[in-house]
Amino acid sequence: MKSMQTDGQERQVTLVWLGLVALTLGSAWLGEGLASIGITAALVALIVAIKGLLVIRYYMGLAGWGSRLGQVMRLYFVVIPLLILLAGGAGAVLS
Repeated sequence: MKSMQTDGQERQVTLVWLGLVALTLGSAWLGEGLASIGITAALVALIVAIKGLLVIRYYMGLAGWGSRLGQVMRLYFVVIPLLILLAGGAGAVLS
């Protein structure tokens, strides 16, 4: 028999997964070129950061700040969105 805590955890993981799917679909929609390059880059960077933090917290089990791997992964999901913003800014200047 499942405990109520397990049901709550399963529900939470399912909701996070649905959120990740929605963010992925949002990224695909942004790829259709409906907004300027700078706005698209900013939104994609935000989506990447949110998705990364959700995966780290709910699927990798690295929610605590004590884990060195968790710190490296959080840094990764700060650096990558910044690089996306830089690329988007450069693309906006060049276009």
